[in-house]
Amino acid sequence: MSPRIAPLPDGAAEPLSLMHAACFPEDPWDALSFERLLALHGVFGYVAWLGKDLLDKAVGGFILAHDLGGEAEILTLGVLPEMRRRGLGRALLDAVMAEAGRRRIASVVLEVATDNEAARRLYGATGFVRVGTRPRYYRRDHAAIDALILRLPTEAYQGRAQPGCASR
Repeated sequence: MSPRIAPLPDGAAEPLSLMHAACFPEDPWDALSFERLLALHGVFGYVAWLGKDLLDKAVGGFILAHDLGGEAEILTLGVLPEMRRRGLGRALLDAVMAEAGRRRIASVVLEVATDNEAARRLYGATGFVRVGTRPRYYRRDHAAIDALILRLPTEAYQGRAQPGCASR
């Protein structure tokens, strides 16, 4: 069964916190953090699953972004460990980039840990470029890891259009 990418439904904070903890056990976000983020004006996101709804056990990943006006920030993108290397991260990124295009957002920015090779490959393959560094931004087992700040003009995205979300 192919994964389905769909907008986050209402009531997503608790399931998102559980998935975030599975994806990022070193620094999980709790349900209250997600509730606060989801309540902000301009926040949007998507979920990838093989089942029929967000509560289905076959949820594979999620992405959350914030429309800041002329730029959007990807706040978090996670794919459950057992669902990785199946194209879910790329499909979720495609959905956000298509929505950014539809909203006429000029560029998308994100932070990625220097030690997250899989995410860095995904972002590099889709055209994101480094525009800065945040020293000691992420926590890892009593250590701090730098974050790379990456940016991409929406029109330069080297992905594929997400059905139902195409910008043109």
